[in-house]
Amino acid sequence: MESKLQGKCVKLAQANKILIRKVHAENRKGFPDLLLIFPITGKTVYVEMKHPNGKGTLAKLQERELDRIRKQNASAYECDSYDKFAEIIKTHLRAEFREV
Repeated sequence: MESKLQGKCVKLAQANKILIRKVHAENRKGFPDLLLIFPITGKTVYVEMKHPNGKGTLAKLQERELDRIRKQNASAYECDSYDKFAEIIKTHLRAEFREV
């Protein structure tokens, strides 16, 4: 189910011209699943995908990694639904378009 959700989210990002990549970090357990790079500003957003319907929870290692990313002033999210992913995109596209 998580992979189906991730597939839908990837399509949504691509439809909004956002470069999106599935990340496999060598020697870095807990690193977020997805990296989004927004058009125009190049803003990066990290997303840890979780099983929908509350069945997936963040492991301590994943929580720590998201916190490390946020401490670098980057955006990092946990996401368990298409609507939440869409809201992440809308939030960052709005901010991006204000900068132009």
